[in-house]
Amino acid sequence: MKKNIAVITGGDAAEAGIALKSASVVCKHLNKDKYNVYKVLIEGQDWVVERENPVRLFIDKNDFTFSVEGHKIRFDAVFVAIHGTPAEDGKLQGYFDLLKIPYNCCGVLQASLTFDKNRCKEYLSGFGVKSAAAVCLKKLDDREVVQRMALPLFVKPNKNGSSYGASKVTEAEALLPAIETAFQYDDEILVEEYLQGVEVTCGVMMIDGQITAMPITEIRSKKGFFDFEAKYEGASQEITPAEIDPAMAAKIQETSAYIYKKLDFKGMCRIDYIIREGEYYMLEVNSVPGLSEESIIPQQARALGISLEKLFEISIEEALK
Repeated sequence: MKKNIAVITGGDAAEAGIALKSASVVCKHLNKDKYNVYKVLIEGQDWVVERENPVRLFIDKNDFTFSVEGHKIRFDAVFVAIHGTPAEDGKLQGYFDLLKIPYNCCGVLQASLTFDKNRCKEYLSGFGVKSAAAVCLKKLDDREVVQRMALPLFVKPNKNGSSYGASKVTEAEALLPAIETAFQYDDEILVEEYLQGVEVTCGVMMIDGQITAMPITEIRSKKGFFDFEAKYEGASQEITPAEIDPAMAAKIQETSAYIYKKLDFKGMCRIDYIIREGEYYMLEVNSVPGLSEESIIPQQARALGISLEKLFEISIEEALK
C-alpha cells in the first residue's frame, strides 16, 4: 500500500518563497508509484492542502489530518520543505513529535541549536571546529565594541537564512546602517570578521544507514559575498565537485561528517566553510537546505550519481525507519 506523504512548506519567514520552490521540486520528483504526495501550505494560521479543486481543504491541527468527502486522510511521514521558522528553529518538529509522525529532517534540539548561528559555533568550538571570530549583539547592546573591530566585517541576523539582512561592510560609516538592516530580521545579530578565501559547502545525509558527506561545491560569487542574489538569481558560479586540493576536500568532508555525528543529526544538512591560507573555517550549518533543481544539495547528489527521485526517496525512507 502506498504511503501518504505530506510535503509541508510556506510559513511566515522571509524565506517562504524559496521554500515553495523546494516543495514544488520535491512533489514533482517523489515516486508516485510508492507514495501519495500532498503539498501542505502554511498560510498564517491556516494549513491548507494544495490541489487543483478550488474547494480548500484545511488540515486539522489536532492530529495533522484532513478529510475528503467524509474520508479522513492520515500521513505516514512528513517531508519538511520550510526554510526558516517554524522548521529550522525546531518548532514544527516538536509538533510532529507530539503526534508521533516521522519527518525527514533533524529534531527540535538540533534545529534550534543550528538556527542560532552564534551558539552553534560556540558549541562546535568545544569539539575543535574552527570558525570566524564574532560578536553577538542584541538591540539594546552598546555598538561601541563592534565599532572597534577591524574592517572588513560581515553583519548578519543570528537566526535567519538565505542571506536576508546580511551585509559585507568595508567602510566604517556603513557599519551602523548594516547593523540596523540586520536587526530588521532578528533581535540578535552577528558582527563577524571577514575571512578572505574560497567558499565551499558540503552536504551530509544518511545513506544506507551511513553518515555520508557529499561531494563539495565551490561557490564563486559575482558579488562581494554569497548573498541572496548570488544564491537564487544566478549571480554566482557553483562548481561540483569543487576545484580544490583533494586532501583539503577530504578533510572538509571528514569534518562535515564529524559535525553531523556530534550534533546527533538526522535527515540532510549543508555545512558552509571558508578556506583561507591552508585552513578551513565553518560558517554555519543549514538544517533544511534548499532543494530546487539548481540548489546545491541536488547538484552534489547528481555528482554522486543520485537522481532527485532517489535523493528524496532516501530521505523519506530514512524518516520512515
